Amino acid sequence: MNKKISILMTVFNGADFLKETIESILNQTYKDFELVIINDYSTDNTIQIIKKFNDDRIKLYNLHTRFGRTKALNYGLNKCSSELIAIQDADDVSNNTRLEKSLKEILKDENLGLVFTNFEIINSKNKILQKQKIDFLKDKKIFLSKLKYTNLIAHSSVIFRRNIKRKNFFYDENYEYAQDYQMILYYLKNSQITQISENLVKIRHHSSNMTNQKKLYKKRIFE
Repeated sequence: MNKKISILMTVFNGADFLKETIESILNQTYKDFELVIINDYSTDNTIQIIKKFNDDRIKLYNLHTRFGRTKALNYGLNKCSSELIAIQDADDVSNNTRLEKSLKEILKDENLGLVFTNFEIINSKNKILQKQKIDFLKDKKIFLSKLKYTNLIAHSSVIFRRNIKRKNFFYDENYEYAQDYQMILYYLKNSQITQISENLVKIRHHSSNMTNQKKLYKKRIFE
């Protein structure tokens, strides 16, 4: 299994949890990756935390004005050197086998555009609040019907092929907040997707992240 992965992370004022997040990537059992970090004009000590890591797999890009999440992700995609992209949000934590298992799964079938995993929800103290049990493999019809109306897939759990139908994917910049949902629907429409049923990511809920803000996912039907 010799296939490099680009792990894409954007961060804005993420100092509180960033060290733990980066460590969870550097401690992966699969070692052949680059960690592309886009610092979206942070005003805290985000840069200092990143620079303390002495690992040449980390590729840090500092933006000199605030791009916002979606544009920062697209900037990062242009810096990624692999066709295989894994997303890591700056406050979430990956299980150390996440990359190994995700890569193994997506390489099983060239028609697979995206693979996601189950996840646990944690708070700022790393206490597990909930274990997500999305059973895509058991009943795809029910899962897909729900996915038309709300996002059930954690952004930090996905690995995807950048090139789908001979076209490199970029996030839709019309989506300021729900860019992850738009991405999921894009891959659902243009490729096959599947799930690893293990909890391989911890998604952090805390007062300052987007997950806790009252975002409205508009009804979105795909054809």
